[in-house]
Amino acid sequence: MKIRRILVLALLLQILITSATAQAEYYTSIDGTKGGATLKTALYNLIKNHKKISYGSGADKTWGAFYTTDAVVENGQRRVLDMYSNEKRYFTSKGSAVSGMNIEHSVAKSWWGGTNNNAYCDLHHLNPSDQNANSRKSNYPLGELTSVSWDNGVTFVGKANIDGSSQNAYEPCDEYKGDFARVFMYMFTCYQDLTWELTWMNYEKSTYPTLKPWAVELLLKWHKQDPVSEKEVNRNNAVYAVQGNRNPYIDYPQLADYVWGDSINYTFHLNGDVEDGTGGSTGGDDDDTTIEVPDGYDLKLFEDFEDAPYLFTPAECDFPWHFEYQCGEVTSYDDNDVAHDAESWLVSDPLDFSKDNNAKLTFDYVIRYCVADKVTDYNQLLISRDFTGNVADATWEVIDFNAVQNTTDWTKTTTGEIAIPATYMGDKSVVIAFKYIGTAAQAGTFEVDNVKIIAAEGDNDGNTENSGSGNEGDDGDNTGGTVGNGGNFTNGSFTLVTDEAQLTVGDSIIITYENYVLGEQYNNYRQKTDVLISDNTVTYLADNAQVISLEEGVVDGTFAFNVGNGYLAASSSSSNYLNTVTTLDANGSWLITIGSDALATIVAQGDKTRNTLQYNTSAPRFSCYKSGQKSVNIYAKSPISTGIENVKGENGKVKTIYDLQGRKIENPTKGIYIINGKKTLIM
Repeated sequence: MKIRRILVLALLLQILITSATAQAEYYTSIDGTKGGATLKTALYNLIKNHKKISYGSGADKTWGAFYTTDAVVENGQRRVLDMYSNEKRYFTSKGSAVSGMNIEHSVAKSWWGGTNNNAYCDLHHLNPSDQNANSRKSNYPLGELTSVSWDNGVTFVGKANIDGSSQNAYEPCDEYKGDFARVFMYMFTCYQDLTWELTWMNYEKSTYPTLKPWAVELLLKWHKQDPVSEKEVNRNNAVYAVQGNRNPYIDYPQLADYVWGDSINYTFHLNGDVEDGTGGSTGGDDDDTTIEVPDGYDLKLFEDFEDAPYLFTPAECDFPWHFEYQCGEVTSYDDNDVAHDAESWLVSDPLDFSKDNNAKLTFDYVIRYCVADKVTDYNQLLISRDFTGNVADATWEVIDFNAVQNTTDWTKTTTGEIAIPATYMGDKSVVIAFKYIGTAAQAGTFEVDNVKIIAAEGDNDGNTENSGSGNEGDDGDNTGGTVGNGGNFTNGSFTLVTDEAQLTVGDSIIITYENYVLGEQYNNYRQKTDVLISDNTVTYLADNAQVISLEEGVVDGTFAFNVGNGYLAASSSSSNYLNTVTTLDANGSWLITIGSDALATIVAQGDKTRNTLQYNTSAPRFSCYKSGQKSVNIYAKSPISTGIENVKGENGKVKTIYDLQGRKIENPTKGIYIINGKKTLIM
């Protein structure tokens, strides 16, 4: 949870560079430049003149540079950092080529005809690459693959929808998507003057925008999904030391939106302030703000929109909310200053008020250029208890925050404490939303910031209708509930699965990561909720935990995960979707393998490349992530039927059975136990 606000500039100056003064001086020429074509050309003039490094082996050539730019010391050796494979290879000496590797152009040299120019030797897009991966990816463009013909777990080659048609493409693993996006942005800025021969992602000759619309959309998406890493920062500094120029999209990630995104009509300032077309400042203040929580209250949500992942998600919008200015902002003016009819929503992650008796909300906001008598109609705060991903399907209640419009500047207005309606106390999955309406006659601007919700526990008289499990009866029966049935948990009834052979059809399982368990559906992922574990046995399970009933999958050797209202399934080849579907197919048939460390690998067997159920720590949730995520554990218990069978064991004892709490019993005495899913009387 974020506790203090730190301005993006301060974060960049302290973390992303080696010398704050040197970087600030380097970018002085672009300070105060209008976005779009003007800013892109200013960046071009800044970075185009750099030292040309000779290509090939030698201490003063490409391989000599890689010895510094693409290496990490490991066990006393310099290991090559390869963004194309997981093969481990080591430098022998500075300047010597590494066996099994090529010098790879991320933007293929054939795209400009292969001329040995500055682009040919530019270290910002040259990397040591596994020879096989280099050959397989050929000179293909980046793309989100619809089918995969070859992969090594890091580089994926196949077909993608490229500008409306299916073409060959390659896709890096999730860990490097942002890296490659920022390299491509750099290349098509630094070399916007080239005449390009291959034009999959770019135009033949275009100083602006240079990149085609589909390529802009893809690169901006990856740029935001995979933020700048420490590895990139270090490499940018190392290349600068050798070549004399920097990748601005690493130093100032927000530049991507100023050049190609939704900020092209704004003026860029190094200090984080932003000016729109009227000269009004939308920049934040420069103080640190401590979040104050009164005694007796807990902080439920705080969002200052300074770093992803955000606790709010844009929804239902052609003109979406965006967060480039360290606030949530929306307008329905397009890039040509033309107003449009629009309705845009910004929806919070779910809030659990099940144990609370009151909650309060505060936030800062700016409203400008709105139709004067429509301020409260066009800029709203709403709340819902039944939002499941589509705002049109949910029931919303408007919460009045006495909205006022700024007529002269961009000074933020702070609301007083707004009481969350008491009827929502006792609910488990409440969301708040900001709704914006723009018109073709006049499109206003709505900004929100520093959204804080606090709540106090205690008995409540609010709505508790939805706080139960949605299903009563045996834990093995999961057909009645839609939000999990952790409320049916019996202490000690779930134990750690250490071998996939322990799982059988009819078992009830939960999926965990440390002290979190897979919970309710939200958008295209599963939320986390709480579980406590001691000695490989579950001692506490939250009511809204999802208990899964195992069924046979449609692929031999797989399980289907029945969650009551459908089946969990991998649902996308290009995004990390884990959805609930009503029709079972191979994408909902999961192959489970469990290693010696009891970590489970859970892989859907359909046609989706995002097919591994894992836990994401950066945006805490369970979903179908492709790489770089955390493995999970499975805890299981056998189903309980109502029938009782009489079994007389040898000498009054039977091995490998379970007691009524689901615990494995090696040598039971007389009594009622669970054998093969049935209550059994041992005499």
